Amino acid sequence: MRLFCFIFLFLFSLDCFSQDTINITLHPTEIRKTIPSDFAGLSFEKNSLNKGFFSPHRDTLIRLFQTCGIKSLRVGGNSVDRDTLTMDTIGTDTTFTTAELDSLFRFAQQAGCKIFMGINLKDSNASLAATEASYVIQKYNNALFGFEVGNEPDLYDSNGYRHPSYTVIDYEREYMRYYDTIKHYNSTAVFTGPACASHYEDFTEPFCSFMGNKISMLTQHYYGGVAYATTVHNQIDTLMDREKLYSVSAEVKRLVACAVGSGIPFRMSECNSFDKGGQWGVSDAFASALWALDYMYKLADDGCAGVNFHGGLNGPYTVFSKKDNIYSARPIAYGILAFQIGSKGKFISSVVTDDIINLDSYNVIDSLGNIYTTAINKDTLQNALINLTVTDTGNSNYLSAEYVRLSSPSLADTITDTLGGQVINSYGTIPAYNWLPLTVFSHQTQIHVPAGSAVVVKFNYQNVTSVNDHSKKNKHFLNLYPNPASEKVTIITDMTEPSVISIYNLQGQILMQQKIQQGKTDIDISELAKGVYILRLYSNARAETGRIIKE
Repeated sequence: MRLFCFIFLFLFSLDCFSQDTINITLHPTEIRKTIPSDFAGLSFEKNSLNKGFFSPHRDTLIRLFQTCGIKSLRVGGNSVDRDTLTMDTIGTDTTFTTAELDSLFRFAQQAGCKIFMGINLKDSNASLAATEASYVIQKYNNALFGFEVGNEPDLYDSNGYRHPSYTVIDYEREYMRYYDTIKHYNSTAVFTGPACASHYEDFTEPFCSFMGNKISMLTQHYYGGVAYATTVHNQIDTLMDREKLYSVSAEVKRLVACAVGSGIPFRMSECNSFDKGGQWGVSDAFASALWALDYMYKLADDGCAGVNFHGGLNGPYTVFSKKDNIYSARPIAYGILAFQIGSKGKFISSVVTDDIINLDSYNVIDSLGNIYTTAINKDTLQNALINLTVTDTGNSNYLSAEYVRLSSPSLADTITDTLGGQVINSYGTIPAYNWLPLTVFSHQTQIHVPAGSAVVVKFNYQNVTSVNDHSKKNKHFLNLYPNPASEKVTIITDMTEPSVISIYNLQGQILMQQKIQQGKTDIDISELAKGVYILRLYSNARAETGRIIKE
């Protein structure tokens, strides 16, 4: 078996000769923080209400939310401080009706998400804010995360909403007036904030210290850069910049610590690639998918409770778009989807060596013991060959692995993104991903991650106590010969339960399947073309992988 393993690794390495090799050792018993199930969220402008985004029969948009696992919707943005509730039956460009509020919450209930509701602070009308809050609480309290008072108050001094010397102390004073007024009529009202644009040291942290016992969640905004500040090529490099990710990580760690000190979670309630709606050719390109995937994992690893990607249904950085009454998913949606595949569980410890390129990896174990490694190669030039090894787990084993790819022809591509070989269709759904098999020897496998792509590898957990006991008598329960072969391969196994042999090509396509029993079985491979093939043996209790060379 050691010789077979060596041959396999040698042949595999020939295909990946020009790559950088990265070694990742996984420690499934060293479990760290849990990733919240509602981590992924979106953020829409408040004027989405009077634009009819949530009017009845938005079935495709609902399915898009469900497909991508969107669990929260923030209704906020700059239009929060321009739009107000009207008691008329018809709204205007700057007003919305109670019927439009009803549509929003019916949409949220069908999509399976909760609402962060922004409240107009600019007009200083706490009474009208209380009327809106009362209506929402009395009808939809269970679908509400909380009320957000104003939008990006740290910019009020520069955008003309307040006097030039406006500070967090002034905001806290106004916030308390809204808080007390709404609470007077609705004692169960819940609040979040302060939803600052960037000034976390002199605005968000002091606000948390003062208001931490009155809010249910601390929030902040983040954008990866300034839209149209430079060329598309340079902006893509900005998104892929590892140091930029480390910078926002440092900010998040401080805000998480501040929130934890007040006994509340922290959430990035508005974020995206670039500000001012994003930049065409970058925010709507495949680079945004890799950025979003890495960004979500990094913030989750830092203790953030979730993120809400800002957008709507038009513009460069929106997650979902609508044109000519047809909905579609932008590349960033594929990054969110890839996160959903590998993030259902808890982070585990790992050791990474020889990481000399711009590649990040994250490792999660689910409730069944399966391990997911998400590797994101943001390097624009260097491919990667990753060696993944699971440490000894005592009474468990990892005998098989499989993977899905997140890929596109280039980081600048805006059309042909795929996840597991599939695309999100015009109905808002995606077919089952094509999980492709990997060869596993002694808890180790290898995966090729080209430049500008990502991969999710799943190590399948199997309880093999009985197999370990059996292996004391029989070192191997699967043997095959001859190898190489031209006409047939003989399989010898000591399995007593019904088993199936599958033969795949190196692209992961199943070419042959045959049931086998204990003892010796001949497999006819005469119809196969010359080359290397992957063989996998399955039963209810065991799995084994090998390689066949057809001469």
